[in-house]
Amino acid sequence: MPCYWLLATCYLLLNMPLTDLKLIDMTDGLAGPMCTHLLSDYGIDMVRVDRPGALRTPADLVRLRGRRSIAIDMSSAKGRQLTLKLIARADVLLLEQGLDGTYRLDATYEELAAENPRLIVCRISGYGLEGPMAGRWAHDHLVAARYGVYNQRGWRDGPTFLTSNVPSLGAALLAMQAIGTALFLRERSGHGQEVQTSLLAGALAFQPGFVSAANDMGPPTPQMNMRTPFGALPFYSIYECSDGRYLHFGCLSAQFQERAAAALGIEAELLRLGFATPRQQENIGKIVETIATVMAKKTFDQWAEVFEKADVPYAESSWTEDRLDDPQVTHEHLAPVFRDPTVGQLQAMGAAVTSDDDPWEQPIAAPMAGQHTDAICEDLGLTDTGIAALRAEGVIA
Repeated sequence: MPCYWLLATCYLLLNMPLTDLKLIDMTDGLAGPMCTHLLSDYGIDMVRVDRPGALRTPADLVRLRGRRSIAIDMSSAKGRQLTLKLIARADVLLLEQGLDGTYRLDATYEELAAENPRLIVCRISGYGLEGPMAGRWAHDHLVAARYGVYNQRGWRDGPTFLTSNVPSLGAALLAMQAIGTALFLRERSGHGQEVQTSLLAGALAFQPGFVSAANDMGPPTPQMNMRTPFGALPFYSIYECSDGRYLHFGCLSAQFQERAAAALGIEAELLRLGFATPRQQENIGKIVETIATVMAKKTFDQWAEVFEKADVPYAESSWTEDRLDDPQVTHEHLAPVFRDPTVGQLQAMGAAVTSDDDPWEQPIAAPMAGQHTDAICEDLGLTDTGIAALRAEGVIA
């Protein structure tokens, strides 16, 4: 995805007084919580409208941090009225289409803006608000399957399931951009607007290369057709070392490829196979096999020492959870340890973007559903008696 989208959004957000803003989070999928997770790091007062009795998953404890929770029964007239009262005092309302294609609040922007002209409403749908796919099941992996995320040209025929939620991640970043831009424009115009994105948009945003390939400007490159689970190019692929650890070469330029071949001691053999010549493609399998055979003779640490001395770009292919205490991750505060009141010590995600003028501080832990119901109701002007009456009727919890 073009990085300027995120950079532009971060510029807008970091240069605005977000601590005075309130966002109402009415999302249930993956994209919405990821978007609000990122926005919470900028100091927005984040209020999540939960269903009474909603349970928290381990993932929720990480991605729902930095916000308060009010539990409202939206099926009741009083519950809807209370929610609208909450939205009338907000700056941003984030809605996400559920698996069944509906939103938790069925109000139009015109209805909401009539009470709050400065309100910004951001909708995250599965496929868009209109068109033949609008209202279809808004599920991350269904979107990924339909729009090519699984069908990557290369090592075998047929799709490959990915655990990474590409459409939702893309939609989360697009929603964040849309909200930041709308807030910036509101400072000029004085009024809000409705913005929207979708899992479909998120899926395509992460595949600019494959979208451009649809221009039919020639056949796919040979390297694309020869892609394997370990990579496509001899010195831009992953190899197993003798100790079962995996090393990924990052040698795209001829200079680094020559250094890698010399460090492995296989220059003559690669030259015989036509490496770095027009003959390379016909012998690509033998070239990769030659490198793999040599790599399997030493441990990762032994090869790391060799490549450090030879100035060859490389990295170990690791599991994310094994890298959360990596020195660089720790230095950047990207995986701090939280003290969660329900589970105790909890590894979480830190701020993706920080500012020297407003350094990031550890936010509050993810709330249980309805944890701040009384305090939020008091903010709305309800008395203790009124709050007790609504709780007795099952409107709030």
